[in-house]
Amino acid sequence: MSADDTAFVHAMREFSRLYARRIGVFRGRALGLDYSLPEARVIEEVGRAPGRWVAIELAQYLGMDRSYMTRVLNGLEKKGLLRRAPSPDDARKKLLHLTEAGSGEAAEIERRSDEQMRAALGPVTAAQRRELLRAVAVLEKYWR
Repeated sequence: MSADDTAFVHAMREFSRLYARRIGVFRGRALGLDYSLPEARVIEEVGRAPGRWVAIELAQYLGMDRSYMTRVLNGLEKKGLLRRAPSPDDARKKLLHLTEAGSGEAAEIERRSDEQMRAALGPVTAAQRRELLRAVAVLEKYWR
């Protein structure tokens, strides 16, 4: 690896650490709720697209181990937040849906996530926000 490659890798890792600290990834439970970050992400994603996901596809999308995804889903189901229903196209596939309680939790996760990001970006000026949006667009272009 060249010196430029090494410097680039270190800069990207530093950005990753900064961003994780800024949004509080390592503060224990997600968003002050009684969920781990993976649980909150599952609730959030299933809530955004009810009936779209089967466990293996959601695990791949979130970059989670399949067995860990199964444990997360089982735990959320046990808490009454998630249910699995047969796919109309293939009864062997179980589509993921939130229960009414799960939908309420998804809305709260969304609200707290917005609040957390507003707090993190509070001191950022309008010009800096435009600059950040351009930078995010570049990251998304290369990471999608």
